[in-house]
Amino acid sequence: MTVPRAQKRIGKVLAVLGLAAAGIVVPATQALAIDGCSNEGLKSGSVDDHEIRYTQSTRYSREFFQARDQWNPLGRVKIAADTGSTINDLHVSDVNKSTVTWSGRWEASAGQDDIYLNGHFLGGYTYPEVRGVISHELGHALRLGHFDNRNALMHCSDNRNVTGPQTADVNKYHSIWG
Repeated sequence: MTVPRAQKRIGKVLAVLGLAAAGIVVPATQALAIDGCSNEGLKSGSVDDHEIRYTQSTRYSREFFQARDQWNPLGRVKIAADTGSTINDLHVSDVNKSTVTWSGRWEASAGQDDIYLNGHFLGGYTYPEVRGVISHELGHALRLGHFDNRNALMHCSDNRNVTGPQTADVNKYHSIWG
């Protein structure tokens, strides 16, 4: 029998609280790992020659454009529509899957990479929350992995309060792209 992920997390939190009640101090690094989010570096991304050329066929176009426009001002990687004279690096499309736990997903491939937007979950999100999911997935396309800052866009949880790159995300971006 498998235990749902939320129940596992609750069990881990209760275990840590029990340790704390017993006077045992849990180091911050261990406490951060409890929520399943550890720092990770991505070796791949959708960037080709300091740009990501994309095509998109999504009902979330408006949110995608605003998410793109949150990353572009950082200036080191240009995210722009594919043209007849460029090579497509990324395709953004919709899926409707109730059997998965993600609302958005970036996947690398040998050719163009993909961002899948899961309407099963996104249909219940607000406009800013959808933009946040897309911004997070674009962060993966920009080679940003997850990290353990709960206030960051690139935290591993679906944090619907963060809808665009925060200071930690921008710092990580600049550590990769200059």
